[in-house]
Amino acid sequence: MILLIDIGNSRVKWASLQRGKCAACHYAARPLENQWEAFASEAWTKLRAPKKILVCNVAGQAQADALRDWALQQWQIEPQFIIAQEMAFGVRNAYTVPERLGADRWAGLIAARARWQEALCVVDAGTAITLDVIDADGIHLGGLILPGIEMMRRSLLERSEGIRLAADAPAGGSISLLARDTRDGIDGGTLYAAVAAIDRIITDTGAALGVSLTGVITGGDAATLLPLLAGPYHHVPALVLDGLAVIAEKK
Repeated sequence: MILLIDIGNSRVKWASLQRGKCAACHYAARPLENQWEAFASEAWTKLRAPKKILVCNVAGQAQADALRDWALQQWQIEPQFIIAQEMAFGVRNAYTVPERLGADRWAGLIAARARWQEALCVVDAGTAITLDVIDADGIHLGGLILPGIEMMRRSLLERSEGIRLAADAPAGGSISLLARDTRDGIDGGTLYAAVAAIDRIITDTGAALGVSLTGVITGGDAATLLPLLAGPYHHVPALVLDGLAVIAEKK
């Protein structure tokens, strides 16, 4: 069994890979560095000891060190942390310094390419929103990074006293095209900002390339965005873990 772990900015996701098949994905809020022992013990000590631990980590070195210490103590296994490469698993990285592409974005591109051999825009709607375009030959053409929906909302509340005070009042509890209170206005405005940006980027990029891009979307806000997005999308909630599974099977 191989344990696959995705340490994001807000959550940790994991799944076990056995004989080429992934078990159901599990997730929880990401622990603080000093809480990893309790978190990992609750999440994984009941598992059979894995032969390998493959990790995608975008949450910093302290998180990696905490996981490594626990795995060495519990199973005497050194976790393997993926980094982006210039070319691997059918994907050519566009970054001039390949390893600077986020490990989560790299894993997402690998997973998308393994499933669909066509021009794609891979969208990860999490703490930040990332978009990466890959052509039908597996060549990554680059990407963009936007603030996530919750990050936009926090920015408005933290940087504008008037908006923050007005938003303290109870909201109507629904998002419509035009809101009638400040809280709903923030929620709806930031949601539509994300939707408009994603739609426009995909439209403009497809036009520049002369192809129709298919979207692949993942991340915690994917289900919220999907009903409002134009064009065809594949929703893959565990895209990063799927990418780790591809890497694990081919290593």
